[in-house]
Amino acid sequence: MKSIQLIAFDLFGVVISDGHLVTNGLLPLLPHLTKAAVKPHYDAYTSGKVTEAAFWEGIGAAMDSPIRQHFLDSFVLDAELTQVVTALQGRYRLGILSNLGAEWGEILDARFDFRTNFEPRIISGEVQCQKPEPAIYQVLLRASGIAGENIAFIDDRRENLAVAHEFGMTTIHYQREPDQHPFEPDYTIQRLSEVLALLC
Repeated sequence: MKSIQLIAFDLFGVVISDGHLVTNGLLPLLPHLTKAAVKPHYDAYTSGKVTEAAFWEGIGAAMDSPIRQHFLDSFVLDAELTQVVTALQGRYRLGILSNLGAEWGEILDARFDFRTNFEPRIISGEVQCQKPEPAIYQVLLRASGIAGENIAFIDDRRENLAVAHEFGMTTIHYQREPDQHPFEPDYTIQRLSEVLALLC
C-alpha cells in the first residue's frame, strides 16, 4: 500500500452502520410517502441547497415533530468502530467525508464526539457539494493538506470510490451488500475491523 497519512471514512454505511437513510430511516416513519417523493428533498438538503427546516416541511413534517427525533435517534455506530479508531490513532490522521445535511452533521458531532477523533470532517451540506462530485474530494485535499496518493478512503459505495481513485486515493470498499457499479476498488472488506490488516 502507498504511504498513507490520512484515512477518510464515509459516515453512513461505514461509521454509522446503516447506509440507507431514506429507505431504512425515513420511509418507515413516513409510510404514506415513497422514496421517489422524499429523495429530491433529501438530496437538496444534503447538498446544502435548503435548510433542515425546509427539508422537513418539504416532506410534510416539522422540526418539532416526533418523527424527526425518532429518525435522528436511529443512527447507530458500527460495532467495530471504537476498536478500529483506537488501533489507527497515532499511526494515521482520521477524517470524515460524508453526504449529510449540515445540522445533522452537528448533531452527530455532539452525540458521538467525532471532533475528538476525526479531522477534517467534510460534510456535504456544509460545503454545498456532495459525493460523487469531484469538488467535495478537492475540499478534502485542501482541508487536510495531504495529497490524494497519501489518503485511503473507505466508503460503502463504489460510485464514490471511483472518483476518489481519480484523485489518487487508495480505495477501500466496505461491502455491506452487493454493488453493481463497475469500478474495482483497491480493497474490499466485509467488516470494518478488516481495515486493520490492511493498514496496521
